[in-house]
Amino acid sequence: MLKQYNYTFNSDSGYYSFFTKRKIEYRIAFYEDFTLASCASDEIELGNVYQITIDKISLEPAPYDKLVSATIKNIIASFFENIHNALIYICDDNDKKAFQRFSVFDRWYSNSSMTHYITKLNNVIEIDSDLETIKLYTSLMFHKDNSNKENIKEVFNSISTTLNSK
Repeated sequence: MLKQYNYTFNSDSGYYSFFTKRKIEYRIAFYEDFTLASCASDEIELGNVYQITIDKISLEPAPYDKLVSATIKNIIASFFENIHNALIYICDDNDKKAFQRFSVFDRWYSNSSMTHYITKLNNVIEIDSDLETIKLYTSLMFHKDNSNKENIKEVFNSISTTLNSK
């Protein structure tokens, strides 16, 4: 098994944190997300849907470090010990690197053992505004034994249509 960094959970703020060998700090948090619920009718059961944020806190550049990936993977695997959890990942595009993050997250999942028990769906959501079309690179993960998986898939795949019809 690949080694990882030791991490801690701060219950007051609700995030996991760890430092790399170069003293670069990362924080991972799971926040309750209502994106799917806002696109579904009240009678559709979705279960526990969260959004994950992965933040590099330190300002210095971070060279590739395989232990960072292993640590984040372990935190996410622990999250899915509750099979009723679902996880949305929306790639931030403030620095115009959303597609790169999306690709890295996809490659990370594809190369993990999670593929045996976690389903991952990708959805590039285009939202039409008066000035431009905004692209959101998103992924959704859920346990293969999640009793709400059909509802979750259906709503996730309809987000773009729902948002553009409002």
